[in-house]
Amino acid sequence: MEHYRVAVIDDDRGNLKIADRILSLYGYTVDCLDSGEALLEYVKENKPDLILLDVHLTGINGFETLQKLKSNHEVRDIPVIILTADTESDTETKALTAGASDFVAKPFVASVLLLRVKNTIELNRLQRDLKSEAKKLSSDIIEEHRRNERLSMQVVQTLAGAVDAKDKYTNGHSTRVAEYSREIARSAGLSEKEQEKIYMMGLLHDVGKIGVPDYVINKPTKLTPEEFDIIKTHPGVGYDILKNISEMPQLAVAARWHHERYDGTGYPDGLKGEDIPMEVRIITVADAYDAMSSRRSYHDVYAQEYIRSEFSNNMGTQFDPKFAQIMLDMIDEDTEYSMREDPDSYRVGDNGVTVEQNINSDKDLVFGFLSMLEAGGLDTAIGMKYCMNDTEFYAEMLTEYTGSMDDRIRHLEECIACGNSDQYRVYVHSLKSASKTIGAISISEKAAKLEEAAVSGDWKLIVDTTPDVIAELRGTVGSILMAMSIYGL
Repeated sequence: MEHYRVAVIDDDRGNLKIADRILSLYGYTVDCLDSGEALLEYVKENKPDLILLDVHLTGINGFETLQKLKSNHEVRDIPVIILTADTESDTETKALTAGASDFVAKPFVASVLLLRVKNTIELNRLQRDLKSEAKKLSSDIIEEHRRNERLSMQVVQTLAGAVDAKDKYTNGHSTRVAEYSREIARSAGLSEKEQEKIYMMGLLHDVGKIGVPDYVINKPTKLTPEEFDIIKTHPGVGYDILKNISEMPQLAVAARWHHERYDGTGYPDGLKGEDIPMEVRIITVADAYDAMSSRRSYHDVYAQEYIRSEFSNNMGTQFDPKFAQIMLDMIDEDTEYSMREDPDSYRVGDNGVTVEQNINSDKDLVFGFLSMLEAGGLDTAIGMKYCMNDTEFYAEMLTEYTGSMDDRIRHLEECIACGNSDQYRVYVHSLKSASKTIGAISISEKAAKLEEAAVSGDWKLIVDTTPDVIAELRGTVGSILMAMSIYGL
């Protein structure tokens, strides 16, 4: 991997530490800053490859900082990923409208953060390469055409990767759908040119998921009707993104209609039978196959025989019978069940990152430590997930959390004393995010309600409830310190 520099801006030391640990572990040089003002000074002398910028900062907030960056022609091309613990889609929309390249939810999931950083840097580099190539006039027209084709494919693949990165369970989904689609097209007797066209369409069929909030895509339980309505907007969003690519209008077609059904009961337009373009009918089969043969937030990999029965039972209803039969033939030929998500890609844990646990080789000691934290009210499974399943790093984050308690309490009490709801929101937002990172879910949820109260101006709720949250924070910190003392951490 090339050597890249990333600037991370967050006024919470815990968030800075965990971002630094994740990115440094994978070879990035990380510069940590604690305010928007510090970033604006920093870019006068430095030009990182990427900026990770928190929304809620003391001083000028993330959106104001982003606006100042984009108005500076010397640094406006540096890609910015917005960091936020907000769950509202308005924050994400506002970030993208303001010029952010992407957004990442806090607390960080290591695999998602790494993929977003990698894809954003690579996409920005490719865009720069494309601009550079556009300025050059090659005497060899054929070679120039081939080079542009390769670059276009790289851009498409990177964009597909950025889509997959939104869902920690769908790593490689777009590529697998593209490959299955190409194989179905080959078996159907289509030309190599048509196969490659379908491959490109398959890569970008889900591009509209860029506009779907992370909390909906990654929800591990059944979606509410309202959340499913949000999911159902992604074909239209994908169509809007791709419709202006006049050289290949089929890309937009696949994005819009890949959830149509052969019997006409699909969405968004209720197309039926051969009114659905042939390429899309192929991609629909490939998409359904990969959804069943790879992990999702709501199911594991299905047995091959179950997948076969689904295609057999839904020929002529959900699927074009011709292409469903080709898939059945492919399943029958795959006697080793190799046509699925690579099992080795998810044997390392929920966060997708293998990290050696260095705290102690004695499993009983680790179990005892975590059990004591659980007894003190922490959800250690969540805390360990956000700390890359590294117990030593989890202990570091707990130390950071306990060490910041006095400052957090002082800031909250001072804001109440002077009636400063804007600053109160910043500090309680930080408490919400930091608490979730270590698994203090009760505190995080109560802080989230207080943040909502600060936004709505419900000062009575803030005054009445903050003392209880502070008391719970003190109790939780006391339990953490006791566990760390007993186990020598």
